Amino acid sequence: MKKWLFLIPLFLFADIKKEIISFYKKHYPNIEIQNIQIKPTPPKKYHFLKILLSPKRSFGNIKIDNKFYYVKIKALMPVCITTSVIKTNQEIKCKIKKIPFRNFYSKPIINITPNIVASKIISKNSIINISNTKKRADVFKNSLVSVIIQSKNIIISSKAKAMQDGYKGDVIKILLNKKIKKAKVIAKGMVEIK
Repeated sequence: MKKWLFLIPLFLFADIKKEIISFYKKHYPNIEIQNIQIKPTPPKKYHFLKILLSPKRSFGNIKIDNKFYYVKIKALMPVCITTSVIKTNQEIKCKIKKIPFRNFYSKPIINITPNIVASKIISKNSIINISNTKKRADVFKNSLVSVIIQSKNIIISSKAKAMQDGYKGDVIKILLNKKIKKAKVIAKGMVEIK
């Protein structure tokens, strides 16, 4: 009987750490948590656990039975680091590197696909994240686009300058013959005015 009572508290304490790991894994599936410190030492038996941590930080609080505890994790995080300067709308070139988990202002991305491009200039050795990338647009701002103008039975094609990024189905502003018009993106580099 004493042996059984001894195992229950250890199991309950392990649950707190499992909940913290689960919390971070939900936000960063590839995080490798090495150590979790909880101060003061949490109770071995508890009824209520509330995670008050921010996924952007390696420290914070949890609440166990209406008492606050400070939590600090030590972990490694795989991130994609740029190998050179990347200009706006350029394809992302990077290498995966494990770094100590720290405060992230924007969630890092490690699964870089060809349809992800830089949303702004990214300096060399920067971490690729949600705020400095975007989905590759079908039409890029300031690029030359083909314009199809349909009017009754007449179809006219021309060139114009895109005034904003756009994806297929979006209505964007274009500069056509020194006038700003609205056009629908119908394909890569192509818009239509009806």
